[in-house]
Amino acid sequence: MKDRIAMGFIAGIIAGVFMNLIDYIGVYVVGFDDVLLLEWAAVLMYGRPQENMLEASLAQAGQLVFSGFLGIFFAYIMLKITSGNYLFKGWLYGILTWFFIYALTIVFKVPFLTRHPFEAVVVHIIASSVYGLVLAEALKRLDQGVGLIN
Repeated sequence: MKDRIAMGFIAGIIAGVFMNLIDYIGVYVVGFDDVLLLEWAAVLMYGRPQENMLEASLAQAGQLVFSGFLGIFFAYIMLKITSGNYLFKGWLYGILTWFFIYALTIVFKVPFLTRHPFEAVVVHIIASSVYGLVLAEALKRLDQGVGLIN
């Protein structure tokens, strides 16, 4: 595949799926988190948390599309920097993206997203770390000879 936008988008969605799996485990298995990432998307899409399964499904789809969009940025960043230590760079990208998104919701006082319990922050740090690592690896595998990541 030679289309960097498509590669970045697909890698971002793949990474987003893994990020959401960590998020679901944090909420439903460990009981650490109380706000799913899809709920963030719901608040940004509807101005409030989702109220039913249909709204939750659309919010989840929106969150995955956003993850794909972030993957496009990573694909283009990797064109501009050396590709050595690509997993570290992916992890760093995931963490920095998470930090800026958290910061923006606080700075702009987004309703329902201005207070984050410690446990939720921990789950989201882990999820964003997984996102960055999977994003970098998925992009590398999709690249296969195009020259995006060595």
